[in-house]
Amino acid sequence: MAEVIFINDAFIKKYTQVNGAVDSNILYPSIYLAQDKYLSPLLGTRLYNKLKTEVTNNTLGGVYLTLMDEYVRKVVLWYTMVEVMPYLTYKLDNGTLVQRTSDDAQPVPDSVFKSMMDRAKVNAEYYAGLMSDFLCANSSLFPEYNANQWPERAPLSLKQGRSAVLFSRGGGGKDYGDKRLSQIP
Repeated sequence: MAEVIFINDAFIKKYTQVNGAVDSNILYPSIYLAQDKYLSPLLGTRLYNKLKTEVTNNTLGGVYLTLMDEYVRKVVLWYTMVEVMPYLTYKLDNGTLVQRTSDDAQPVPDSVFKSMMDRAKVNAEYYAGLMSDFLCANSSLFPEYNANQWPERAPLSLKQGRSAVLFSRGGGGKDYGDKRLSQIP
């Protein structure tokens, strides 16, 4: 199947902090990688190929358009950011790895870079979870989602972690050191 992308450089620049001057040639390899590495396993082979076919034929509509616009593009966007961020800072130039610099900018410390990478990954995982929940709740609308047969890849299940949010049951409240939940404004 021909290479098909679900987002473009304009979409990335509109919905992230990527500067408009960033060359699209830096972004496109990360878009392809994000789709193949992260999105395809979440959708499974048949649904992924169905979306690619619909985009290629310009026939995307109905629940597939909703899936694409509300979920898939956001997943691809943030996993693209996870993949592209190192290449916005570093590039291969004449066989060696170099750090990009600018007259009016300075590189950030590694801790800040790692924090930004972690944020992009958290965003990607958040949207992947929403997409997975949507597909599970509406699997009857997407027959391709559960119809994969070897050697096709079945969709991966996302394992959700335990929530760190505590809820009050009223009454005395949860103890937070010297304050109880009922005393916290």
